[in-house]
Amino acid sequence: MPKKKKERSFMPMSTAGLLSFSQEESGGLKVPKWFPVAVSIASSVILLVLRAAA
Repeated sequence: MPKKKKERSFMPMSTAGLLSFSQEESGGLKVPKWFPVAVSIASSVILLVLRAAA
């Protein structure tokens, strides 16, 4: 039985736009990946302490 050739399928336009956007370099502020996690944990702890103190 002969093997079927894989057909090349092209990505939809919406996906292609997202992929090209994520690869572009922007001149914005560089933030380490751990920074948003640390800020959210710190703000949660501060809010819990303030609520306990009130």
